[in-house]
Amino acid sequence: MALAGSVSGCVEAVPQDVVHAIEDIDRDLMELRAAELSPHEYAHFSQQWAVLKTQAQADEDVIRWTWEPNNLEVALRRLQEEGARTAARLTTERESIRRSAEEKIAQVENRLQTMSLRVSVVDNRFQSRQKPEEIELLIQQAHAHYEQGQYDRSLDASERAAQSLATE
Repeated sequence: MALAGSVSGCVEAVPQDVVHAIEDIDRDLMELRAAELSPHEYAHFSQQWAVLKTQAQADEDVIRWTWEPNNLEVALRRLQEEGARTAARLTTERESIRRSAEEKIAQVENRLQTMSLRVSVVDNRFQSRQKPEEIELLIQQAHAHYEQGQYDRSLDASERAAQSLATE
């Protein structure tokens, strides 16, 4: 590394800033649950990253002239761009699902509350107490999934609660 700085025109074969950026993108994709939400894209990214990471580690101490082509650097930068696009798209999709889940939970809770108020005003009870308990359990599941960042599962649980509520 010291040699690269002292010899004019020499640079590292593997730019560490790109390697670190791809590692960050990989962590972001894991946090976004890319393997579940976009399995083909994430599998492609992971496979490419594994191959390029191995090459980067092998070439870590290699120094090259600035005018020499560096196919590894080009491939790493391309993977960085692809990964960043995928992460941005998944972030947008996840935020959309999060908003939908939040709205659906609120909608189901409001409908359940309205139904409960109507039933108590008439001084009537549900024929079977199991339905309201099932609905409340589904709402609790929706909240739990929401808090864990599993917005798609939260949306699913709240939709099931809404369906159960509709049949009441």
